[in-house]
Amino acid sequence: MRTRLKAGRAVVWFALATLAINASVLCLLDEFRPGIRDPEYGRRIRRLQARIAENPGRPTVLFVGSSRTALGICPAAWEAIRPGVSGYPDPLFFNLSLLGGGPIMELMILHRLFADGLRPEAVLIEYWPPYLHDEGGWAETNRMGSERLNSIDLAVVRDYFPNPGDVERKMWRYQSNPVYANRERLLVQLMPGWLRPTQRGDSGWNGLDPWGWLPGRDWEPGPSELRSSALAESSDRYKPLFANYRISPNADRAIGEAVKLARKHGLAVGFIYMPESSEFQGWYSPAAEQAASEHLARLSHDLGVPVIDARTWMEDGLLVDGFHLSQIGAAKFTRKLAPVIVSTFPELRVHP
Repeated sequence: MRTRLKAGRAVVWFALATLAINASVLCLLDEFRPGIRDPEYGRRIRRLQARIAENPGRPTVLFVGSSRTALGICPAAWEAIRPGVSGYPDPLFFNLSLLGGGPIMELMILHRLFADGLRPEAVLIEYWPPYLHDEGGWAETNRMGSERLNSIDLAVVRDYFPNPGDVERKMWRYQSNPVYANRERLLVQLMPGWLRPTQRGDSGWNGLDPWGWLPGRDWEPGPSELRSSALAESSDRYKPLFANYRISPNADRAIGEAVKLARKHGLAVGFIYMPESSEFQGWYSPAAEQAASEHLARLSHDLGVPVIDARTWMEDGLLVDGFHLSQIGAAKFTRKLAPVIVSTFPELRVHP
């Protein structure tokens, strides 16, 4: 009898301890260190808050987009040469792009940004045709894992995901057992040496700099065997897409909603079309080229949003796989881009 009583007490204490640990981890994930659940976003937000605190009075311009923007815009390159003349429009640039981010993820980033209490002065939203297509495995929601989502994301989940009920149930399961659900995410941030490289999943923030830039490949400009191989892989992936290209109504709607949300919070908004190599541009079918060109023009006209079309700005050798800039290319591109942004948003001024 006494043995059974002790065993029962042990089970009760174990259950209580498990609940307490899970509750503590859930509080850590959602209250004290919310970036742990989605480190790719959370680490950027903490860096953004630090840069704003270090640069009082400078109007903030954010970039939201995919890996092309995450790797391609290096604000530190502009910081090294920017003018410091009093009264000059001297914006603080910050890269808030996430790998795989298309229109739906861009909208989600803005919802999170405002929920976190941040109010920049302007945002540049990446426009890229491949991520406006959602057929044949290209659906953007397939790239948005439920484990990264939180309550702020529910409005977007319910409005854009094809199976919102299933996603919500997964989200609550992750929250009800956060230790197990986030085990690899916790380990990779606290004890990365315990995981094999293939388990780490930290490509979205490993090496992230203070300005939100994620360094790409450190390749010298020009042709090489590495670049030829990377181009061949890109061709195999993107040529079939452009052969049967269609713009998703959901992607189109998400872009419009993101613009309206940003303006509701007082932000100036622009679209940015990041560089593509001549090889990559040659993979577009005439129909895909026309569809994307007409769509961007219509968006710009109907929403009243300026476009910075940098598609042809950079030489091929700086685009390592046809659409991602090398580290050298990112620095060169950002130094060219910054003055164009200043002229695009003349209303930006140093705060008094």
